[in-house]
Amino acid sequence: MVIVGVSTCAYPDLSLTSALERIAALAPAAEVRCKGRHGIATMAQRLAVASCGMRCSVHAPEQIEIWSSDERQRRVAVACHERLLEACADTQVELYVVHPDSSESPTAMRAETRTALQRSFADLHALEGTYPVRSAVENMPSRRNPHVIAPRFDLGGLRWALDVGHALTNGMLEEFLDDADIAHLHLHDNRGFGSPDLHLPLGRGCLSQEVTHGVLNASDDLCVLEHASELQVRESLDFLRRLQPGREVA
Repeated sequence: MVIVGVSTCAYPDLSLTSALERIAALAPAAEVRCKGRHGIATMAQRLAVASCGMRCSVHAPEQIEIWSSDERQRRVAVACHERLLEACADTQVELYVVHPDSSESPTAMRAETRTALQRSFADLHALEGTYPVRSAVENMPSRRNPHVIAPRFDLGGLRWALDVGHALTNGMLEEFLDDADIAHLHLHDNRGFGSPDLHLPLGRGCLSQEVTHGVLNASDDLCVLEHASELQVRESLDFLRRLQPGREVA
């Protein structure tokens, strides 16, 4: 059964400890977004995660350049992920979401970028033998970057963290649900193909109850609501309760 959790991105002005306390009052799981005041790098942050009493995943920082065609820079980026994976293992985090290149610059289109990403994904998959934390790759919203917007991309043994909103903006949601090996879900709404990545509450965009039900059935693990405020989180939780009474949300 999918467990519905909440990302700390809804609480950017709170400390990590306070954000996790607010999430614990709403849901049985949390995702730590490594941005601003939140992360997994410091001892205080690790203690906050280890003591929160919830199932946890971690969303890695976005700008770790595993896509770099400079091999030295790429290896440094993978080493940065390894340090964070070690921290995740120390705090019993279950899953680590890797954010690949989302740049719309011309370099994002190059074959060298694709090759670098594939090497990095293989390296991250190998690290699962060292740290008991699964890594999953998030699909991107940019239609100008062809590498990580569709499930046919080779992840080197990793699985997908399906961002439903990103897939909607590309018109790729059905393809992901049909063909992708999905380990994790990010759930939010928008206006569909060509739309900005709005992170709307569920039911405020093009996601119908029927499609949302299919999304939830695509994974048997954590599904994380990604919104900018607690008000939006509560609206999405209410939507899910109406959709499937008894789903494990507080």
